[in-house]
Amino acid sequence: MVKYKQLLALSGAFASAALIAACGGGGGALPGPGPNPSPTVSPSPQATSAMIGTLNVVTFGTNPANATYSAAAGASVVFSCGCSAQAGVTTTDGSGNFTVLPTSTATPAAPAPTYTTVPGRNYVVVAKSAAGAEGWTLQFLGSIPGHNHYLEPSNMSDAYSAAAALYVFQNSPVGSTAFDNWDFIAVTAWVQHLQSAPNAQETTLLNDIVTESVANRTLFPGSPSWNPTQITNAKISTDLTNVKNSIDSTRPAACGSSPCGAEPTP
Repeated sequence: MVKYKQLLALSGAFASAALIAACGGGGGALPGPGPNPSPTVSPSPQATSAMIGTLNVVTFGTNPANATYSAAAGASVVFSCGCSAQAGVTTTDGSGNFTVLPTSTATPAAPAPTYTTVPGRNYVVVAKSAAGAEGWTLQFLGSIPGHNHYLEPSNMSDAYSAAAALYVFQNSPVGSTAFDNWDFIAVTAWVQHLQSAPNAQETTLLNDIVTESVANRTLFPGSPSWNPTQITNAKISTDLTNVKNSIDSTRPAACGSSPCGAEPTP
């Protein structure tokens, strides 16, 4: 009989403990003797979106074949999807590398001091060296860095990435989508064409990108919405117009109101 009463008492204690656990009892020490419960383990931090890459500027040459590049070290960088009158700004490190996290300083500082990137969009990225030379590229921002897409496997800027980014910049429609209103896969295919078999007008554009960069001149073909006072390059603007009017079935076009096709996964 004594043993039976002891078993009943133990059963009641276990039932009470189970009830406390099921109700989500607070942390800290349990009443009475005994060790504290194990602390709750925080979940692993989730990967976040980030644009990364290396920006180079041409320092010597007359065409892409004989061009010499150097890292845009300590350069100012501006990036935008063209979706508003603001852009984000950052700087490169000593090797020309840059990283853009979800929020950055905006230029101009109004109406908001912070520029927020959105995964799934294309971004024109421009570095300006201390001497004045510029490196241009276009990137597709994924929800995590593993989903980012670049114009070239090396993810470095050169005359070919500059040609594509400049073409997108000059020919983007006015509106809320702008640089994002392009099929990134089609733009990448055009870069590969520029590397292997550019037509006469595309060759002129590539050569002028090299020589204008060597002369430390801006490549902006027009003033961007975030900087209406930007000095522009009439030669590059004319080259881009000639490229648009030339015959090349691989040249991409803005999507307009139509879907852009097989876009990369954000």
